[in-house]
Amino acid sequence: MEKKRYPQGYFFVAKMSSLGASAQMTAFTGHFLALPPILIYILAKKGVKGLKISKKGLFYSILLGALSKGIFKICLDTSMIFVGVATSTILTYLAPVWTAIMAIIFFKEKLRGYQKFALILNLIGCTLMVTGGNFTELNISGLGIVLGLVAGFLFALSTILGKLGTSGDDSVTMAFYMFLFSSLTTAIFAKPWNNLDLFANSTLMFWAILGGVLSGSLANVLFLTGLSMDIDASKTTIVTSIEVIVATVFGVFLLNEHINLVGYIGIIIMLGSIVLMNINIPNLRKSSKKKSISVFESQ
Repeated sequence: MEKKRYPQGYFFVAKMSSLGASAQMTAFTGHFLALPPILIYILAKKGVKGLKISKKGLFYSILLGALSKGIFKICLDTSMIFVGVATSTILTYLAPVWTAIMAIIFFKEKLRGYQKFALILNLIGCTLMVTGGNFTELNISGLGIVLGLVAGFLFALSTILGKLGTSGDDSVTMAFYMFLFSSLTTAIFAKPWNNLDLFANSTLMFWAILGGVLSGSLANVLFLTGLSMDIDASKTTIVTSIEVIVATVFGVFLLNEHINLVGYIGIIIMLGSIVLMNINIPNLRKSSKKKSISVFESQ
């Protein structure tokens, strides 16, 4: 049986789905219920003026909310229907490759040989971890593959847009508007007004609120805050890929899923890729050139 190991707070999604919520409704509630905690925090800390945002910040918040949250979730879930969880997860985790390409174009970042190797390791590790070495679970469907690739691109785009948009505005304020527009986007597909009975289910709402606070508010505020700091965009998506590792580990302890030896090897490879991407290995060629120049000048 296919192991449902994928990002976006799957534990909470699994709990809500078991209580009758559709994928569109879990997406909508996860985004909509992330709004109140952020709003309360902003008002308590800065008052109403904390909601002020520049035109540039609002523009990027709309793009982040509509594209990298709303449309991303719809593409991911639809891809899962056509090609299954394993295949769609692997396609989504091509995101580090997309991010690296866009970082080179937009930020003029340069990837060294070992960092390119880290990208390859990340994809191999994700593939082994998700499939457990059983590649018969991988399905091929033209539309499903296209949607999975689009989901991966939009996931990567969130890093680029976040990097561009958090240069001037407060990251918490940006997160509020991002979730506002992602809620509006997902509401178009979820039609929550036709599913009001779900909001009366106290157990479902418990998991929805918990998911909204943890995997919604907290996770994305930290993500945008991190992007506002001096970190290369190409490294960010590799680091955030640890979420699929966490999802897998949570699946073992909370959902009674199982990981075989190949899956554990995949986890180790992914962790290795994260470490490799973030260490600074001296460029021997440049250092040797500098030494030769300094020796020549001393003479």
